[in-house]
Amino acid sequence: MEVTVRIAFVLSGLGAGGAEKIVNLLAHHRKAQGDIVHVLAVNAASPESYFPYNSAIKIEALGNTTHTIPRVAHTAQRLFRLHRQLRAIKPDLIISFLTKINVLVGIAAYGLDSPIIMSERNNFTSQQKHVFWRLALPVAIRSAASLVMQTPEAYQSLPRRFRSKAEIIPNPVTLPPDCERVLSDGTRVIAVGRMERQKGFDLLLEAFSFVTHSVPAAQLTIFGDGSQRGALEQFARDLGIAENVKMPGITRFPLEWVGAGDIFVLSSRFEGFPNVLLEAMTAGLASIAFDCSWGPAEILSSPDAGLLIPPGDVRKMGEAILSVMTDATLRKKLSKTGAAAATAKYATSSILQQWDGVIARSVKPPSLRPTYSENAASPRAESHA
Repeated sequence: MEVTVRIAFVLSGLGAGGAEKIVNLLAHHRKAQGDIVHVLAVNAASPESYFPYNSAIKIEALGNTTHTIPRVAHTAQRLFRLHRQLRAIKPDLIISFLTKINVLVGIAAYGLDSPIIMSERNNFTSQQKHVFWRLALPVAIRSAASLVMQTPEAYQSLPRRFRSKAEIIPNPVTLPPDCERVLSDGTRVIAVGRMERQKGFDLLLEAFSFVTHSVPAAQLTIFGDGSQRGALEQFARDLGIAENVKMPGITRFPLEWVGAGDIFVLSSRFEGFPNVLLEAMTAGLASIAFDCSWGPAEILSSPDAGLLIPPGDVRKMGEAILSVMTDATLRKKLSKTGAAAATAKYATSSILQQWDGVIARSVKPPSLRPTYSENAASPRAESHA
């Protein structure tokens, strides 16, 4: 007999990031299984989401602040709101995403008797964190029933005492392999991500400046936005490539960018698991990436699927872009082999099945779950309402 589970997904926001995308996918998948699904966005000011949700999935934005308050007070406010909302929902299971949110959930869920699955999406060994987050993370991890890491490297980075509760589940392919793209002469390069230091767009601009010396018509489009946008625009001017570079901002809808290029470049200094690289390969874009930790080497496990460049080596990155741009045969091989490799290794059905397994092992049997008050109707009663 299938048992309905009340699940609370907790994440930072409702934007265009990788964590938001996987939460959207999992929420709809579990709703289709008959579960009661809540999505709590700790820092979102409104329930409007870049990735659309079914109206049956309950979205709660907990980040609305009407006035400026100190950072410590803001964190305390988020904790209070999250704790209050979790108490109201009484979830059978909490699934949280990203380092700081995992810490907040570990604290906010104290005393609620709800099992927690914590999913780490970024490279927490490379992130710059305040001492509070560094000290609180191990404490939060101890409270988790299960941990979900995305790569073997991420798993190995965990202290040994936590590895027994961890599983490796990468992100799935969510892009149809036959998506349409308008092919050009191979001179269009694209990159996608937040305009922050982690994404290394400054390195990409420097590498691309080498390309334009040989191919003056080459074009680079960087999709996304962030605090470094102005600095990146100025750097492009300083390099003399401003006419070759476009920064149109965040796309209007998911994956709009795949039709804008022939070559995709991941220039990150570090990653958790670069969804965007997987999407680019699946779309048939010839892909090049810095071999940063973590993820690119796992995804580009064959040299025929894409090119891996030593981390931060802008000269070799420029040479790689130029070689793919000027060699149609190489470009076609990377496109075809990369798409096949991505779809074979990261099939959505297989990844969702792995998540279902973790959820089944983490949630308590019905007889051990807390009873529901009149203010929080039972999941089974609610599912038949």
